[in-house]
Amino acid sequence: MLMLLALCTASLWSQVLSPFTAAEGLGTAVQAATQSGITVDGADGIFTTGDTTLLAGLGGSTGQSLSLNFSFDRGTNTVWLYSVRGRTADLRDTVIFYAVVKLFIIYQAVPLFGFPGLDTLSQMRGEQALPATFMNSDVMVRKLAADSVFRSFRQRYAGSILLGASLTSVRRSQTTQPEPWWSVIIGQGTLNRPASATLNCFVPASDTTGTAQCFEVPLGSVSDQPLLDQWTLAPNPATDVAILHVPRNALAPQAAIEICTSRGEVIASYRLANIGAGDAIALPVSSLANGVYLVRYHTSHTRQTLLLVVSR
Repeated sequence: MLMLLALCTASLWSQVLSPFTAAEGLGTAVQAATQSGITVDGADGIFTTGDTTLLAGLGGSTGQSLSLNFSFDRGTNTVWLYSVRGRTADLRDTVIFYAVVKLFIIYQAVPLFGFPGLDTLSQMRGEQALPATFMNSDVMVRKLAADSVFRSFRQRYAGSILLGASLTSVRRSQTTQPEPWWSVIIGQGTLNRPASATLNCFVPASDTTGTAQCFEVPLGSVSDQPLLDQWTLAPNPATDVAILHVPRNALAPQAAIEICTSRGEVIASYRLANIGAGDAIALPVSSLANGVYLVRYHTSHTRQTLLLVVSR
């Protein structure tokens, strides 16, 4: 840690940091949690970005001094954020977030913040645990590259960057097992203030097979919200994708979203990290039949339900 602090200056960051994949840094985050006295159950989230404003918000001015360059060819970046869950010495559930960097060839984990005594995640046990084999970001970018919508977007927006990439737990129906998916957002500008249309992609993360599902979201759907402190769901009616805008005071490190029938039957659910999705969350609805649905958003301190109409 002393070595890391000695090198944390704006002039040196870009010279000493080496890129690495998501899976390569996981062990360092888990080891750091263990050394701090946490009995580790596993990692329940991961995030990376090319948007320095997000990292600056987490680590003071540090993020603005980092040189981020996510590679859409190799799936590497210079910073990955991991949430590690476990129990303290007095058996309280806890979640700690770590930023992991690679100094030349040595990995270092920097604790960002934690939630001692957080037991509200118990309902997600078994759904959010994501083994290292699910964190192969190099596989994720190969699946993206095979998608024609992704390739077209990158050609039209040559200056687009990775605004956010995080692992999401998806339950496609009430009877199916939860599946890990990458939630990827690409565009120009920043995650909270995009300067172009954005591309929202969902990429299966359980193995090396499967293909990405990408949806282009027009700029007005995300950046021109008239009241940022209000809940909105647009477009509504929706055809392929609906954008849920979450007020800033309702954001949390972990959130759950459920899509239900008008009678309350859950037909799809998502466990995601708001840090990776921002305050504009894309919900794919192309598989839903025409009709009226309920979209439920809840965290440890917020619950909200909105009406969604699917019409084609």
